[in-house]
Amino acid sequence: MPVPMAALFASSIHLERSALAEPAEIARTVALLCRAANGEPASFEVRDNELLINGTPLSMESPGATIVRHALIDHHTARLVLPGTLTPIQWHGVIELFASAPGLYATVDDLRDALRFTVPDAIVSGSTGAAAEGDLRDALFELPGLRGSSSSAELVRSFDLHDAELAELAELLDPLLQAAARAKAATDYPQLAQVLLQIHDLAAARDSEQRAIVARERRRVVPAPVLESMARLVPKTGAGGVVARALGAIGHDGAAALLDALGGAHSPSDRRTYIDALVACRDCNATIIEALGSEHVDLARDAAEVVGRKRMEEAVSVLTHLLRHSRVDVRTTAWHALEQIGTRDAVKALRA
Repeated sequence: MPVPMAALFASSIHLERSALAEPAEIARTVALLCRAANGEPASFEVRDNELLINGTPLSMESPGATIVRHALIDHHTARLVLPGTLTPIQWHGVIELFASAPGLYATVDDLRDALRFTVPDAIVSGSTGAAAEGDLRDALFELPGLRGSSSSAELVRSFDLHDAELAELAELLDPLLQAAARAKAATDYPQLAQVLLQIHDLAAARDSEQRAIVARERRRVVPAPVLESMARLVPKTGAGGVVARALGAIGHDGAAALLDALGGAHSPSDRRTYIDALVACRDCNATIIEALGSEHVDLARDAAEVVGRKRMEEAVSVLTHLLRHSRVDVRTTAWHALEQIGTRDAVKALRA
């Protein structure tokens, strides 16, 4: 479905760039994009003045086609191929990347490295010649509310301000990234956790575009395997507290590391520590809900406890499914989680 995919891809990019968009609205749009992909590989290609999705040329009059084409061009991309079965979280990572500021990645190799943190099997081919040219104003004016709203001089001033804001962000962020790299090289994970908390505080005061930039640069310096190593310190006395706070602050990536460690926990006390850390985790509900479907049954059970304690209303349908699980402890934990959530839908599931 090339046209719906173009429209949803463009809408997701627009929402990710907007300082006014609610995270739930972005999540819904990305979920629709994931559904439109239908678990199949997806390809996006810029060729001359065309955009091709899954090999089908789209008219530039198609909803979202201009935005998608320029997002690819802005990031040196002539061809992007994503594997099938991407999760909504992975799709969101792709959206964050292509919604970022033009020039953030100096080369297509830098872009490819960043993308593969989220989608390891992604294929990216660089843009050359005419494919790299385009009038960005066309894409800007396609965004809701911008068509006909600004003169060329006003646009130039807005870009100058945008560049100044990015320069100011880089001045603050670069020393923190360097400190993180030093702490990582020394395997000083408590110190790395302190730096990650400072990076989180820096991002919290920024708009959605700059938060995405900070998150992407942080992932470049501190990739998932390092976070997973940090998570194994959480049950340790002393160092574990600051590490748990850092992982809990950075959302999806931190929650994924904590869930990985929870799945390998060797004692009830370690399990309890990881569960408490996940309950305290911020902006990570989608990651925890995804763990409810884990093939690791103990992890699914523990994730259900976290969901209940966090009263995640959006998890009711998955918890309802777990009420029919073959393991009694999973069913019982799902039941208690629904009781804790206590919404009308949760109570309806319990009565059914």
